[in-house]
Amino acid sequence: MLRAAVYPLVAVVVLALAFLFVGPKHALGALVSGLAVVAGTALAAWVGLGGGVQAAGSAMVRLFLGFVLKIVLIVAVLGMAFFWWRLPPLALLAAIPVALMFQVLALARR
Repeated sequence: MLRAAVYPLVAVVVLALAFLFVGPKHALGALVSGLAVVAGTALAAWVGLGGGVQAAGSAMVRLFLGFVLKIVLIVAVLGMAFFWWRLPPLALLAAIPVALMFQVLALARR
């Protein structure tokens, strides 16, 4: 699971550096939303996979709960970044698919 967090983190940092050419608020927006995805992934992994060996029903509940917590965390950070901190929406929304794409690529790689 560490690889699923490191690869998206590197991709988000590279995206934030690219947005730095547009402006510092854009770079901060990409970094904030990308870090929210990485933190949400780590939280989902901790909740979903941290229970040890369990029955199938309780394991599925833990995985679903981890996914829901990940989505809630991402939406909460996006809301705060957009409404309170007034970060640009393009940068906020651009980092999410980049982080998720690199997360999938990291998990698919052997």
